[in-house]
Amino acid sequence: MDSRSPVEEIKNRLDIVQVVGEYVQLQKAGGNFRAVCPFHSEKTPSFFVSPARQTWHCFGGCGEGGDMFSFVMKIEGIEFADALRLLAQKAGIELPKRGEAQAYKEQDTERKRLLEIMELSCLFFEKQLTSSQAGKEALLYLQSRGVTEESISLWRIGYAPDSYRALLDFLQEKGHRGEDISKAGLLVRSEGKTYDRFRGRIMFTIRDTNEQVVGFGGRIFGKKEGADLAKYINTSNTPLYDKSRILYGLEKAKIEIRREDLCILVEGYMDVIMACQAGFKNVVACSGTALTSAHLRLLKRFTNNLVTAFDMDDAGDNATRKSITAAIEEGFSLKVVRMPPGKDPADVATENPEVFANLVKNAVSVFDFYFSSAFSKWDKKTAQGKKFIADDLLPVIQKIPHRVEQSHWISRLAEELGVKEETLMEELGKVKTEQKPRSFKGNETLTVSQTKTRVEKIEEHVLVLLLRSPTLLSDMGAEWIPYISEQTWKIVEEIRAHPGDDRERFQKVFGQETAAWFQSLAMRAEVEEASEDEAQELNTCLLTLKRVKLGKQLDTIAQKLKEAEREKNAEREAVLLQEFYTLSRELN
Repeated sequence: MDSRSPVEEIKNRLDIVQVVGEYVQLQKAGGNFRAVCPFHSEKTPSFFVSPARQTWHCFGGCGEGGDMFSFVMKIEGIEFADALRLLAQKAGIELPKRGEAQAYKEQDTERKRLLEIMELSCLFFEKQLTSSQAGKEALLYLQSRGVTEESISLWRIGYAPDSYRALLDFLQEKGHRGEDISKAGLLVRSEGKTYDRFRGRIMFTIRDTNEQVVGFGGRIFGKKEGADLAKYINTSNTPLYDKSRILYGLEKAKIEIRREDLCILVEGYMDVIMACQAGFKNVVACSGTALTSAHLRLLKRFTNNLVTAFDMDDAGDNATRKSITAAIEEGFSLKVVRMPPGKDPADVATENPEVFANLVKNAVSVFDFYFSSAFSKWDKKTAQGKKFIADDLLPVIQKIPHRVEQSHWISRLAEELGVKEETLMEELGKVKTEQKPRSFKGNETLTVSQTKTRVEKIEEHVLVLLLRSPTLLSDMGAEWIPYISEQTWKIVEEIRAHPGDDRERFQKVFGQETAAWFQSLAMRAEVEEASEDEAQELNTCLLTLKRVKLGKQLDTIAQKLKEAEREKNAEREAVLLQEFYTLSRELN
């Protein structure tokens, strides 16, 4: 590595479009790229990436922006040191060792220790699957289910021996403390004793989008199978793993999801593994929990199109319904695969991949699914059946934002039930709208941008106009100085003296924060559509600023006039009146 700092070298080797593009589906927009913002819910893309500036900015609800480091820190929920390591790895750069550079000295963070524990645990489980007698039996079972050696290796499937301390002893021998092993979610405590959480189970490795091991799912196997024990248990929530935010298989599926512009959502680990083995690479599972808004925001980085493929038993039907509700609220284009009775995606994909492909291709709209489900449960010929069907479907129809589409489904429901549309519309009006406030927990907490005043917004627009059309600088004469803030006028003068948006120069003159803000304005100048007459638009902005300033001055004079009247100071009152009339004429 040369004399440049690691940060400079990483920025030199990596392109921000490449980095952001691994998380967000980018589309070319002139000289920039745009996408739906991954940090807040929106339908119209307002998130832009500038290859020229190597920056990103959201011009929508959150107003966030920065460089590739700030993006990775925010989207991964990590500190700068971790983002530095992650990007250095992508760039093929070896960071300075301990003591070589104080500014980049690696710290033995808790996250790093826990990741090391999880990786060692995964290696331990993998070894047990092929070396222990019980593990070999589990391996035979997996093979009988059609899982190939390649898939076992690819998905890092292992086996946890039926022992109370096998993993604990192994990790302690490697120098890890029981406190950290417990914090990683690998231990349980009962009746004063601490022992391995996973015992006698086939182990499925759960990884984050960077392929780091963050958790496990364990399926009961061997002597305990059939006993009164949960068939599957997962790692409990830890600093690394939150089941409401992790999707099983996404680390491998994300590229194919973006390429296909479609994600197939299934229920379990085996569904993902067998579907992938059959050639379906864009499949993920929410594994052990209902689909959450956090899951959907994660998926939205890669696609807006979702197909659910759950078992058609009662549990699968409930899972589908919960997923549909959440996906509708997040604005996904959603379809539902109706699986054959008694079959799950793993079975169908293994037996006949073409059948599974056709099921996905012929997936029905969410409302067709709801109708089919409701009418299969109750008899539409009875009064009670009609009521139950209406109670089931009206809350769903009520969520449809488009009135024409909503009217279509009301009309269909009325026809199916043999009742008047007016009756259903009346009942629809009684359905209470569920207004769930959007919540952003943990690392997804959004920084609320400071609310800007009307004047600040107008002055920002003036700068955008000048950056887009530098010839307008000739219209910015000294007569406008009294009506523009000192900071904005200094920036106007800087643009006049040094055309362009050189960030380093701006940083030296105005500081890092102002330079970053100015870069976002420069990007706005590129991505916003120009008006037909920008000179007239600039003049309107300047006149508005003048009116606002004069209006404030008039308010101040009016207040002083009241004070002069109360004090019966005729001389001061006359002076103020003259000032008031002069400003009023200028304002008018």
